[in-house]
Amino acid sequence: MAKEPQVVPIRAVSILVGVMIGCILAYAYQVNLPTLFYEMNVYGVVGLLYSLVVFVAIPMLAGFVVGLLYPVMAVRNGLYVGLISGLFNSIIATIKLIYATDLAPGEIYAFSLFAIASVFVWMVLAAVAAELASRFYE
Repeated sequence: MAKEPQVVPIRAVSILVGVMIGCILAYAYQVNLPTLFYEMNVYGVVGLLYSLVVFVAIPMLAGFVVGLLYPVMAVRNGLYVGLISGLFNSIIATIKLIYATDLAPGEIYAFSLFAIASVFVWMVLAAVAAELASRFYE
């Protein structure tokens, strides 16, 4: 009898795709747009609005893709994707602020705490988007 090749589980592939989407977009967000709330004095309210839209759109897009790829465990996969891409976003934002010359160390630490708290927001947004995507299959 011939040995059948191993098939990668679709759940792992969906989580990997969601994490890749979330991390790539989070990197692009941190490199090209102002960091949430901290560069308003440079870009004004328009920068804050762009930042808020992207801040919400990244986990929603990644979670929606995960929910479309594997709707059976959409919420759990969305939580994983939100956690990993949110942590990546927080790490990149903190590194970006460490090299900012006009911020005090206390502001950097305060923003780092905000960035870690925002991971939970990304988890919820990604899980909600994944659940919404899984509803398309019903």
